[in-house]
Amino acid sequence: MSEPIIVGVDGSRGALAAVLWAADDAARRGCDLRIVHVEEPLLFGGQLYERSADDPVRKEGERLLAEAAATVAEFRSKVQVSTELLYGHTAEILRAQAGEAAAVVVGSRGLGGFAGLLLGSVGLGLAGHAEGPVIVVRGTPAVAQGEIVAGIHPEDAVHPAIDYAFEEAQARGARLRIVHAWDLPSTRVAARIPPDLEFIAQAQQRHVHDKLSPWLKRYPGVAVTESVLRGNPIAALCETSAHADLVVVGSRGRGVLHSAVIGSVSHGVLHYASCPVAVVRPRIRAE
Repeated sequence: MSEPIIVGVDGSRGALAAVLWAADDAARRGCDLRIVHVEEPLLFGGQLYERSADDPVRKEGERLLAEAAATVAEFRSKVQVSTELLYGHTAEILRAQAGEAAAVVVGSRGLGGFAGLLLGSVGLGLAGHAEGPVIVVRGTPAVAQGEIVAGIHPEDAVHPAIDYAFEEAQARGARLRIVHAWDLPSTRVAARIPPDLEFIAQAQQRHVHDKLSPWLKRYPGVAVTESVLRGNPIAALCETSAHADLVVVGSRGRGVLHSAVIGSVSHGVLHYASCPVAVVRPRIRAE
């Protein structure tokens, strides 16, 4: 049996959007959908409080799960759905489940978020930390655009985000736009001796095309556009997101935030993209 798509719910509007996105993706991929609700633990005097079967909070969690499952049954009736009520810290629980999932899907902000935040703590706690794809659903377009956007850094050793982007494009019958933004380092030498920008741009274009060659052969039915441009990668990806159904990025960046697990580019795209964002981290397979 294929791995399920896991979606987290908490009763928020963002969670409902995540459920609908996950159900749609499960239908396309032909996999099951697991809906998870996590209740934070209650501690009294250092002791964990065990909730009874008639505990109001537990009943509310079960109600949220039942409503989400009913929504999926109405929206995508052929998708096999299971629900699970768990206890713990939400981001930790979903990270632990990611290893057995095709993807983990969450809303951009849950009930516990502050009004001024663009992205909730659960999304940030998952993206770049959980194995495999984590999709943060924000700004879902009302009409399908028929295009997936994926960022690439050709110097990276592995490209799980490109794998996922091609899989999504093939499953959706969508176009795929690969974006690579480059710029020159700010140095005194570059200031004194202007570089040949046209030569550099052509070299960058060839490098990206050569790097994509294995995927182009593996997915001949996917229409691919290679957008290689000079500029800021966050700005480039967010601009293209306005006409996309999904933006796919890797989990590590090469900007100034070297200590950030998620990477500065992915972090910026998560906050400012106009459509759902998939952050894809390599899976760690046990030998």
